[in-house]
Amino acid sequence: TCHARGRLGSEVESPGLPFPVLWPPEGAVAVPVDGLYERLAEAGYEYGPVFQGLRSAWRDGELVYAEVVLPDEPVGSAQGFGIHPALLDAALHG
Repeated sequence: TCHARGRLGSEVESPGLPFPVLWPPEGAVAVPVDGLYERLAEAGYEYGPVFQGLRSAWRDGELVYAEVVLPDEPVGSAQGFGIHPALLDAALHG
């Protein structure tokens, strides 16, 4: 699983946009996420309500795009994080 890519060099390149301009990405195919957390619970993976943030997902070849949210309850506590742990975890569910 590729989690990041980089290039080392003496010249600085503009990385461009880190995400697609159109959303959902053009050509990406929607991946059904309804019932995902129920199916995961049946398989032995139990996520509490705060950690059930995946709302939508799309696949474009090897790329996966996901929409994740942090439920209202912990939003106030999210100020103490660069990225809330539950939101980061939900991003990995894609």
